[in-house]
Amino acid sequence: MNDLQKCQLNILIEFIRLCEEHNLTYYLVGGTCLGAVRHKGFIPWDDDIDVGMPRKDYDKFIQLQKEIKKPYFIQTYKSDKNYIYNFAKIRDCTTTFIENTFVCHQFNHGVWIDVFPIDGMSKEVKPAIEFKKKVRWTWHQVYLMYLPALKRKLRLKTLWKDIPLNIVAFLFGLLNVGHYRNKLVDKKVTKLSYDDAVLVGNYFGNNAKREAMPKEIFEEGTDGVFEGIKVKLPKDYDKYLTLLFGDYMKLPPVEQQIGHHFDKGFSLTEDYLTYRKEHNL
Repeated sequence: MNDLQKCQLNILIEFIRLCEEHNLTYYLVGGTCLGAVRHKGFIPWDDDIDVGMPRKDYDKFIQLQKEIKKPYFIQTYKSDKNYIYNFAKIRDCTTTFIENTFVCHQFNHGVWIDVFPIDGMSKEVKPAIEFKKKVRWTWHQVYLMYLPALKRKLRLKTLWKDIPLNIVAFLFGLLNVGHYRNKLVDKKVTKLSYDDAVLVGNYFGNNAKREAMPKEIFEEGTDGVFEGIKVKLPKDYDKYLTLLFGDYMKLPPVEQQIGHHFDKGFSLTEDYLTYRKEHNL
């Protein structure tokens, strides 16, 4: 493990503690589940941890802000007004990981793990066209949240472009458009309850259309090991990983063995507020 992964593993340990204490169901998902099965821990080049929770458990978890140990913080659009996503992150407030895309966003930029809600996606075994439209609509809303990143330093040669972009970014933040969009997305993705659905999944995963899976794949989960700690995986993790990745035990080409988060600022010894001030970010 590298130092970033060690920091993320500590966050995961605290997350698991809370889940076990409150009897909440969770699973390692996405590349983290793949890492647990194929590598018994992190995929060597991975730079994040993903966990998923059935919606009712997720909703209970994000209410545990007062119970999570310091220096950790459960970040949602309700707990951090400038945060943009409809899924949670758990941040280490003593660290810094500022992604290039979000350097203009004034939210908590500590090292994190992602916590995704798993929602009802379809009442049919084969998702209808309405489901695909819903996924597409959801991601269009997500992309809108990148608008504050349009903010630019004014340059004489490109004033014609920089000024309009800055105005759009400013108005987007001033009118609190994001907060209303978040509520709209939550309403949309929770319209079909987890319990009433045949297919469930993570609307906010990188492969959202492949995320719609039979509910039986998840259920109560099964035990696994991740970097020496006991974790929960989807009950039928083989089917889950096959649907998501295909031949998941096969390593990707060397040129694809890279992380997917690129940082503008990174520190495991300095908190993000101090780092931003010192580096004029």
